[in-house]
Amino acid sequence: MTIKLLKPFSNVLGWNAKKGLVEPSDSSDPSRGDAETQRDPVEETDPISRGDTQPDTETNDGRDTGGSDTPDRGDDRDPDRGGNDGPPSMSVSANIFTRFDTNLAEPGFLTPGLANGLNITPGNIWIDWNGENAFEGTHGVDKAWGLWGDDDIYLYDGNDVAYGGAGNDLLHGGRGNDALYGGIGNDFIIGDVGSDTIDGGSGNDRLQGGRGNDMINGGDGNDRILGEEGRDVVRAGDGDDFIEGGDDNDLMWGDEGRDTMLGGDGDDQVFGGIGNDLLQGGLGNDHMEGGGGADVLVGDQGNDLINGGSGNDMMTGDLGNDELNGGTGNDTMEGGAGNDIMRGGEGSDFIYGDGGNDYIQGGGGNDHIYGGTNSAGDIGDYLFGGEGYDLFYFDFGDSGANGGPRDVIQDFSAGGGDLMVFQGFGATTWRGGDGFSGGVGAEAYFEQTVSDEFGAVTHVYLRDDIGHEADLSLTLLGYIDLTESDVFVIA
Repeated sequence: MTIKLLKPFSNVLGWNAKKGLVEPSDSSDPSRGDAETQRDPVEETDPISRGDTQPDTETNDGRDTGGSDTPDRGDDRDPDRGGNDGPPSMSVSANIFTRFDTNLAEPGFLTPGLANGLNITPGNIWIDWNGENAFEGTHGVDKAWGLWGDDDIYLYDGNDVAYGGAGNDLLHGGRGNDALYGGIGNDFIIGDVGSDTIDGGSGNDRLQGGRGNDMINGGDGNDRILGEEGRDVVRAGDGDDFIEGGDDNDLMWGDEGRDTMLGGDGDDQVFGGIGNDLLQGGLGNDHMEGGGGADVLVGDQGNDLINGGSGNDMMTGDLGNDELNGGTGNDTMEGGAGNDIMRGGEGSDFIYGDGGNDYIQGGGGNDHIYGGTNSAGDIGDYLFGGEGYDLFYFDFGDSGANGGPRDVIQDFSAGGGDLMVFQGFGATTWRGGDGFSGGVGAEAYFEQTVSDEFGAVTHVYLRDDIGHEADLSLTLLGYIDLTESDVFVIA
């Protein structure tokens, strides 16, 4: 069935408070008839009064299908016409042109019979059909309800409303601020131009916002949701969903399920919800929350705020000056380039600062902390292990090489509380507080002194071969009497 609304109109067809639902009669014949059959007129046996003395008209512009084209709408407003003996009915044939009464009390439904071509002008209309429909709207404010079957509903200009109902439906909003509801089934909904409201309902839906600031709800099922242009608000609903915000500053929730969420351009807010989710911020300064589950969160470009939530999460700041918070669970965190703030939270975390001047806090648990490499112009990384037995890792040349910026450990606990691990050195001789010997071979020692910036400090120096220049050095806050058991060297 194809339905076109050719002109905008303000009323809605199909329901009268006293008459009830317009339903199909049993007199329609499903046969289409011969293509050369003479056209027959459509006869209205009981027109509804419009408030004047002119009855509605029905005219035929189609071909005979062999059935009876007799709309019977009844009238309970005129007792002389026999009253209302039951719900009125209407049967229609293929390709007829019909003019309907619009002087009705409440919006409701039109239920066509076995027609496959129906043109209606003018009016807004609700459609009730248990087969496949194709509905084409107008440049005005249209309303369509597909109900059963796989429906195709195309709406143009105006702030339109469409309900797909049951079935695998296609809804296209066109221009205007539309409200599109898929209902039950695997639906494909396109908002197009305008700030649209889109609800996929249950089923595995594909939802596209188009241009405009859209509100999109995926509902139950494994949905694919594209916000596209505009500042969109997306709620994926239950299921394993794919969500891409697109351009501008978007707000997205994954809800329950294993979701893939891409922020795209703009300063986005992305919340994974319950489940093992993949979140990527994209361009812009993004805010991401993993929620429950073992999540993967990637900031990408921009200065991002990333919170892992509960679960064993993997988090990467990537480019920019990022803030990463692990939350509960045994998390793996990588700051990437930039001056990052990283907090492991509860659990035994692996935290990698990478480039830049990073602040790293292990939190509770037995943490593994890597400050990363310092470059020219850096001031070094600031490391704070927190509670637990923490390991601080340094590669050859990472910190304080040739008088460069040193990393600082705020709370190193000697004598078995924490451990410094140095990688890339040969067999190393521990010299305590005596300094380098100047001989051949790797050596390490510590020195207690007073710093203008920190006060009492303990410096640790390592060299790999010969001479008195350190290939790596770092600073521990406070006077700490180190022993060889506080240092572990890996060749």
